[in-house]
Amino acid sequence: MRRRFLEAAAHVLLALPGPAAPQAAAALADDPAAEQMAVRELMRLDTELALSQAKKALRSEGLAGPGAADGSLHTHDGGLKLVAIYGVGKKLLAEVLVGSQPRVYMRGQALPVGVKADPDAYRLRGISGSCVQLERKGEAHTLCLPPSLWTAE
Repeated sequence: MRRRFLEAAAHVLLALPGPAAPQAAAALADDPAAEQMAVRELMRLDTELALSQAKKALRSEGLAGPGAADGSLHTHDGGLKLVAIYGVGKKLLAEVLVGSQPRVYMRGQALPVGVKADPDAYRLRGISGSCVQLERKGEAHTLCLPPSLWTAE
C-alpha cells in the first residue's frame, strides 16, 4: 500500500511544473517527513482543484453573485472570507482570508498557524461541517461555505 502511494505521489510531483519536481519525487521515496509533506501538498492541490471546479460550475450555471468575477466566495464581517475546509476526521483545517492575508486554522488551536499571541488576531472557536466560528475581542463571527460547494449533485 505504501509503495503504491509513493509511486502515485511521485507521478503527481513529476507532473507539476518547475525544475524542483524531479528532486522532490526522488526525495519522497527516502524520507518519511517528505512523504507527510507530499500528503499535505496533494490535499492542498486537491482542494484548489475542487474549489476551481466549483467556481467554474457556479459561473456556468449563472448562480455566481457579486464578487464571482474576481474569484471571491463569501465575504463576511468586513473582509473575512472562508476559502476552504479540508482534512480527515477530526484533523480539520480551515483556510480563511483576513483582509488579503491568508490564515490557516487547525481544529483544536485557537490561533492561526504561525501567528503569535495577538489581541487583534481572530481566534478559532470551532470548525463544524461547512462552517467556521471565529472570535475577536469578544465578537463572534461565523463563516460558511456556500451550499453549492459542499452538497452532492
